[in-house]
Amino acid sequence: MVLVGTLILALSTWYALEAIRFISVTESTVGEIIDHKFTGGLNTGTREVGSYQTKTTAMYAPIVSFKTSTGATVRFQANWSEGDPPPVGSTVSVRYPVQNPQKGRISGITSLFGGAAIILLIGAVFAGAGILIIRK
Repeated sequence: MVLVGTLILALSTWYALEAIRFISVTESTVGEIIDHKFTGGLNTGTREVGSYQTKTTAMYAPIVSFKTSTGATVRFQANWSEGDPPPVGSTVSVRYPVQNPQKGRISGITSLFGGAAIILLIGAVFAGAGILIIRK
């Protein structure tokens, strides 16, 4: 388990370094959320005394429009989705590669580093559990 945890922690480091690299080679601008795309449902459950109920929450990814430094208008779909996305018309910070602006991303801690944080947590749990097992 320690080995698996260590490998997962290495993967989270790679994801974080990839986000830092993306930030260093992209330009920043402001975009606007113009629509939402349905990306599926997330099943969640609730437990009540004597029963279990499943509820499905619709998930949506924001569609963002922005202008590049050359004046071109570009649209992209965010790389994350949620049940309660920011409303249409909201302004968001955007980062985009100058050579390929369609690969833009919403510039927020969650969208840039969220994947690395989740993987870091999983790796820490595996490594920590492995260390506890070894100590016994």
